[in-house]
Amino acid sequence: MSNRRRYTEAGSASVELAVGAPAFALLLALVLLAARVVTSQQAVETAAWDAARSASMTREGNVAARAQQVATASLANQELTCADTDVAVDLSEYATQPGTPSSITVAVSCTVRLWDLPFDTPSTTVSSQAMSPTDSWRSAP
Repeated sequence: MSNRRRYTEAGSASVELAVGAPAFALLLALVLLAARVVTSQQAVETAAWDAARSASMTREGNVAARAQQVATASLANQELTCADTDVAVDLSEYATQPGTPSSITVAVSCTVRLWDLPFDTPSTTVSSQAMSPTDSWRSAP
């Protein structure tokens, strides 16, 4: 008999699993994180557009408050929970004379927690801006 040792692959599956499982879990977590950010961005874009359109159609009352209300409702309807929401309404063109083209611009930003865990987790802020033309022949505000 010889004193040569034979090298086998016994136990290599365990090593592969020990290295591969965390790498796969990290990849899955990154995919879920990217999906969360993208869906949040889409929800904020929709909320900005909804708020701008609703504000441009408002004839009476506080236009900025209506935009705020619609943006908040739109985010809630899309089940996006924001840690902090900011709705900025630009009414600089709203007070134009009838017959003059004008528009209303709404910017919505939302701070989204990246993980839905009971303890403090990292967050990111997504924002979007939308513009909607007003009726040129509306009565003056």
